[in-house]
Amino acid sequence: MAKNSGKASGTSRIKFIMFDAEIADDQLQSVTQAITNALRGPAQAPKRLAPSPAQLNGSNGAAAEHDDEPDLFDHADEAEAAVDVTPAAPKKKAQRRVAPKPNMILIDTDSEPPLSSLVDPKSNHRRYLMIAAWLHDHRATPVITQDHIYSCYRLLGWPTDIGDFAQPLRELKHKQYFSTPERGKYAINQLGLHKAKEAE
Repeated sequence: MAKNSGKASGTSRIKFIMFDAEIADDQLQSVTQAITNALRGPAQAPKRLAPSPAQLNGSNGAAAEHDDEPDLFDHADEAEAAVDVTPAAPKKKAQRRVAPKPNMILIDTDSEPPLSSLVDPKSNHRRYLMIAAWLHDHRATPVITQDHIYSCYRLLGWPTDIGDFAQPLRELKHKQYFSTPERGKYAINQLGLHKAKEAE
């Protein structure tokens, strides 16, 4: 405040800003009443609410005097109306593709050497290689499918709780033990035959 020089030089204008807040619409009346009561003196006329910061940044004082309420609340209402309060839809988890269930096919298991001559190596990759090599060498079946593997597993009594019977074939193909002449068909190669002998 300026010092009083002792001369009455007219009136002065003072702007007093209390706070800047965004308030829910249902609380607006009670907050306005509380501010009015706090600013009201015992014998003074009711004081007006301070103009919004937007008016301090360039709008003239005359326009501020004609507003019933500060622009602060008007802008807050507009901002609330523009906000999208719709909850985002939960993202769907990508569903894993269900592998096709293999089928039993007819395999000659009794001719020499019988299928039962295979010794379980306790590893699916080695089992697949041994079955593929046995079919290649003794049953004239150089190209196999997951159905061949599944059928041999069932006939040998090996566990069939494999989610995707073609997965080990794809992995062995990636290691270059098989080639794929057609989709879903696997041909054991020389490297695979050599690896199968190691598993015996």
